[in-house]
Amino acid sequence: MRNRQVSNRPGSRSPAGPFPTRQKGLSAIGWIAMLLLLASAITLTLKLLPHYIDFRTMQSVLSGLPAEETHHMARGDVYDLIKKRFKINNLRDFDIKKVIELKRDRDHTTLLVNYERRENLFMNVDVVITFSDQFVYP
Repeated sequence: MRNRQVSNRPGSRSPAGPFPTRQKGLSAIGWIAMLLLLASAITLTLKLLPHYIDFRTMQSVLSGLPAEETHHMARGDVYDLIKKRFKINNLRDFDIKKVIELKRDRDHTTLLVNYERRENLFMNVDVVITFSDQFVYP
């Protein structure tokens, strides 16, 4: 068996030397970058998620309208019905006549939902989210 001599010089490649040959774990800059990325993802989620929840609620309200009655109701009555259901479901920040367009045909009624939301992230950086959907009632 050969005896290996271990050198304690700086920069030594010996596994038993005072300086490891490979670094393990994250550096301080790596931790800061990871925390910034995590904080950005959490901030983005907390600012945008309520808008998506509102849109899903709006979709469920409009898909739950009675089809036959909606087609035969007067235009103002349809908007009043939607307004009441929005209020029940806590959708209060919408001007219904700007968000929902009602189109009538002989055979069916179509409700077109089209709106956008702007959310400030920081300073002068904004995110714009566009929502659109259509509902057809025979």
